[in-house]
Amino acid sequence: MSDKPTVDRFDYTVNLERAGSYRMRRSALWPPSGSYALGCLDLAGATPDLGDGFRRALAALKGAVEAEWHTVKEIGIPARRRFNDPPAVAGALRDVAEYLPGEADRRAAELRADAVRNGYDDGILKELASLEEEVTIVAGQISTWYGKDVRGLPTAFACRTDGARQELVGQALALRDEAAGYLHRLHSGLRLGELPAFGAAELFFMAGEGNLHPKHIAYFLPEDEGVKYSPFKKTYYFANTHRALLETISAPLAARHVEAGPRFAPADERFATIPVLGVLGHELGHFVHRTATDFTDLNAEDRWASVVLQEVAADVFGTLILADVWAPRLGIAAEDCVAYYLAECLRYLDRGLGHFPDSDGMFLQLSYFVQLGALEADPDGAPRLKGDPGAVLAGLRSLARVLADTLLATDAGRAVRLHRTFGPATASPLSFLIDELRGQPLPSVEYMQEHLHFAATPAS
Repeated sequence: MSDKPTVDRFDYTVNLERAGSYRMRRSALWPPSGSYALGCLDLAGATPDLGDGFRRALAALKGAVEAEWHTVKEIGIPARRRFNDPPAVAGALRDVAEYLPGEADRRAAELRADAVRNGYDDGILKELASLEEEVTIVAGQISTWYGKDVRGLPTAFACRTDGARQELVGQALALRDEAAGYLHRLHSGLRLGELPAFGAAELFFMAGEGNLHPKHIAYFLPEDEGVKYSPFKKTYYFANTHRALLETISAPLAARHVEAGPRFAPADERFATIPVLGVLGHELGHFVHRTATDFTDLNAEDRWASVVLQEVAADVFGTLILADVWAPRLGIAAEDCVAYYLAECLRYLDRGLGHFPDSDGMFLQLSYFVQLGALEADPDGAPRLKGDPGAVLAGLRSLARVLADTLLATDAGRAVRLHRTFGPATASPLSFLIDELRGQPLPSVEYMQEHLHFAATPAS
């Protein structure tokens, strides 16, 4: 594989041919691009005040994980262990655990240190699921971006529970029966599965692959660590990371390229609760299904299209649950949900095509709206997508029914045709917007963790 920067991050055909082939890439910046624009998020303010020893222990964990990351780049991941040098990472994780004041937090970190050395077992996973952590420390071979590499790479992160957002999550999940009823009215075949635990948190530490670009706003454990089909699962959502991405990327893109109701302004109180509910809705959307839903045939026919369409389904059903079920019960305007959704569509689209299934999925959704008339493409002046929030919601309901009768009906042939008709392989009325975006640097957010280095270097 050539490691030269990709001249055009929107060259779908070329990028898709190279998808999954970037394991040996060492640059912090991905996908390959000619220029980048970085914002910054300082993690110091979210870090618990547990003393210099705690920060030094985090710095040591960062060093152990990043040494493992470099080893993996040289010799790969060993077949029977999660790390090439498990004792180093496990020991560093235990050292961090000693500073945690909460008994549940310490126990969870110790269990994860055991898993680093020996792998997970059902006993560890079951006990982890029963613990209510305030501070979470994780280290493992955690999934990176699917288009970069299909396997995990050494990563460690730490976060602390966001009480206010977690309470909001509880209020939304208490409306589960209403969401299930709404889906049934949308399409009689739709069912809603059980959502794994969802933790709203503030990130305060990141190391290894997860500290590169672009940034994840959530991890789904233990699946993202390579443990498939476990009944004990939890999503860790980083609210401060998401907020930084919304402020530095999503909102400016929406201001330039969308006229469809209110302007998305992350700092405005009216939007304060929407991001966490949007991510929660997306997670819930992954568990919308029909009785016969099975992706085996579609995976065999076109694995990339399968992953793209599953992300589309999560976006579509999640946004509808947010706007049509949760918003009226929680005092949120549906049009504000649409403003947030369209801004996020642009943020994902701006990362390019053929690199990320979720970005290709956002392209498909916008393409669907334009081709069906829910949004109007206006290439004159500042290229914009224009429309009415109500029309966008109608378009989402339409696409939801199409997904129910193709992807979720286990009709692989029709699902592939849906992907080809509206996805980035087809010339689209979005070309004017793509032409505008390709001329701009690829934006991302850098984590500032200088407080760890100051703590690790005692004053002379």
